[in-house]
Amino acid sequence: MIVDKLGRRFRNLRVSLTAACNYACTYCVPDGKRLLKATNELSATSLLKGVALLQQAAGIDKVRITGGEPLVTPKFDEFLLGVMSIPLSDVSLTTNGQLLLKKKDIIQASGLKRINVSLDTLNPVRFKQIARGGDLKTVLNGIEEMLDIGLKVKINMVPLRSQNLGEVPAMLDYCLSRGIELRFIELMRMGHLLHSASFTNDFVSMEDLLNKIADHYTFARTDAPYDSTAVRYKISDKGIFGIIANESEPFCRACTRLRLSSDGYLYGCLSSANKSYIGDLINLPAHEALPKLQGLLVKSLGDKKLSFQGEVTVMKLIGG
Repeated sequence: MIVDKLGRRFRNLRVSLTAACNYACTYCVPDGKRLLKATNELSATSLLKGVALLQQAAGIDKVRITGGEPLVTPKFDEFLLGVMSIPLSDVSLTTNGQLLLKKKDIIQASGLKRINVSLDTLNPVRFKQIARGGDLKTVLNGIEEMLDIGLKVKINMVPLRSQNLGEVPAMLDYCLSRGIELRFIELMRMGHLLHSASFTNDFVSMEDLLNKIADHYTFARTDAPYDSTAVRYKISDKGIFGIIANESEPFCRACTRLRLSSDGYLYGCLSSANKSYIGDLINLPAHEALPKLQGLLVKSLGDKKLSFQGEVTVMKLIGG
C-alpha cells in the first residue's frame, strides 16, 4: 500500500471520460467557448484497463465518472457498463444533467446507484447566463427521472456573489422537498480564476453561506466520512446539506483522491499541475506495468498539498 506521512493513500479515483463539455460555465471558462475533447483521448477500453491497473497498484475502491461532461462522449455507455463490472465498493457519476433523459436506459440498466448533478440556479434566465448553454427544464426533468428510477441524487451548487447567491434558500427548499442532498461548493481558484479579481468579487465563504441559510433554517453540524470533501449539516426533520469548503475548511489532510484525465494522465492534487502519463502502461503485461505505475503513484501522492492553493489547471479537464 502506498501511504504518505499523513496516512493519506489513494482510494477514490475520478475518471474524466472527455475534456469536452456542452456548457461554458462562467466559473470554469473565461471566454464563453465550450471545452473540446483533448488531443489523443483514450478509448473506453483503455480507460477501463487503467482503472483495473490502478485498483491493483493503489487499492482504488471507489470510482467517480466525470468530464468535461461525461454524457457527451460516445464512450460513456461502454465505460459505465465496464466499470460497473469491476469489483469496487462504489461507482458514481457527476454530470450537468443535460443529457440524463437520453441516457436514462443505460444508467438504469447498468445498476448505477447514485449521481451528482451540477446545478447553480432554478431560474431559467440566470441558468443561461451562468451555464452559457443547455436548458434548465431538461435538466430538472432529468433529475426527476433519476429519482423515479431509484437513484440517490445530490446536487452541486457553486454560490456566486454576483449571480446566484440570493437563490440559495430556493435551491435548498427544492432539494429538501425531494430528499436530495445539496452540496454548496465554494468557488475555487482554478484556471482563469487563480489570479483574477473575479474570484474575490464572487467568492462566498462557508461562514457567509451559513449565515444566509440561518435566516431560513435551524441546523447543526453532523458527521461526515473521514475523507469526505464536504462539511455536512442536518436540518431537523428536513434533511442534510453540505458545504465543500475548499478555502474556509480545506479537506486536504484527509484527501484520498486521484484523477485520471481523458488523455491518460494522473493528477495527485488539484493544487498541483504535475501529472504522470500512464497511457503507455495500459497495454503492458501486469507484471511490467504495475511496478512502473506504483512509482508514478508515489510521485503523485507526493504532489498532495497540506491546504488548497489553487492552480492554473482548468478543473474540468481533470475530472472536476
